[in-house]
Amino acid sequence: MSFLHKKLHKFMSDQALKVGMKPIKTPINEEERLNEIKRLDLINTDVNNNRNFNNITQLACYLTGRTQSRVHILNDNNQICKNTHGFNAFEEVMGKDIPRSASICQYVLEAPREQLIINNVREDPRSKHFHEMPMAPNIQFYAGTPIITTRGYTVGTLCVMDKIPGSINHEQKEGLRLLSDQLSNLFEQQLNTPDELSNITLNDNHEKMIGTYYSSASILFTDFVGFTKLTENIEPGDLIEILDEFFASFDQIMINHGLQKVKTIGDSYMAVGGIPAGEKDHAKNTCKAGLDIIEAVRGINIKREALQQKPWEIRVGIHTGPIIAGTSESGFDIWGDAVNIASRLESSGEVNRVHISGETQQFLTVKDTIESRGKIQLKNKGEMNTYFLNKISQ
Repeated sequence: MSFLHKKLHKFMSDQALKVGMKPIKTPINEEERLNEIKRLDLINTDVNNNRNFNNITQLACYLTGRTQSRVHILNDNNQICKNTHGFNAFEEVMGKDIPRSASICQYVLEAPREQLIINNVREDPRSKHFHEMPMAPNIQFYAGTPIITTRGYTVGTLCVMDKIPGSINHEQKEGLRLLSDQLSNLFEQQLNTPDELSNITLNDNHEKMIGTYYSSASILFTDFVGFTKLTENIEPGDLIEILDEFFASFDQIMINHGLQKVKTIGDSYMAVGGIPAGEKDHAKNTCKAGLDIIEAVRGINIKREALQQKPWEIRVGIHTGPIIAGTSESGFDIWGDAVNIASRLESSGEVNRVHISGETQQFLTVKDTIESRGKIQLKNKGEMNTYFLNKISQ
């Protein structure tokens, strides 16, 4: 960085602080995140005239109906623009390399797996002083989608902007997420060496795992209600036979709907949709699988009652969100907060019903029948809007 460049950076940083722009706290994984930027050589890679990258910034504008789009890399102290659409020559020069603390994109790093949507830049507490900085562009609307690598690190943003306030809908947000995934893939392809996935140490068992980040997947959990009491007088061999009957039917349901079984733990069953191929209907297919599980259990219970045996009751929970999927010493598995939420939805559901999150509900249509539970308290997760699923259209 030249002397004049450093001086300009300091001026812009000082002005950002002076007008009230609050810099974010250093992310917990900042060292690893910066190493990922170095691994992909994102600072030095020039993609400004790369047609594939140009197509993405153009598509981001067309998709959202917004006038401007940028691809930013968020380094430790600065924000570097790698590709743009809709900016004039002056705006491109001024926005090419600015202090991170003077940017709106920095706030994506506060929740690095989530999109940052600011419908009115002048009213949002994070950005309301942005326009008071000298040389600040006239941005009224901002939507930033994190660029997350296969190792799960947020290295930058795909953002769309406009000079008037506005909003974008769920389908547009999903479109931006898919474009951001494509950006991550393109950056990986810029390397001459194949990507080697990193080892991640799990907190509980300290196992090493090798995994890939997926920005969207749907997780399904099931659990039999009152399992301990149900099995008090059942011989171990008979219990295994009963569970095998249930789980074999669940396995077939997963195949029917394109889901991947993760594992069974005791009487719990876990599966995931949307990996590795990223099917666009993974949330809806997972919901169909959940309803089919309820029906399969009902069918098995009819046979059990005919034999004078007690019926088994089940709860199903489904959530859609980002995960890491891969292998550990224990075999194939998935990790992430979305997995924990799906488990909480199952445990807080009702007997013989499919309990889904608001995130999963957004992927359904008006033809699908759901029943709102309003806000409910999920253990260690706070309040969430959840729904019971009654029917999925074909």
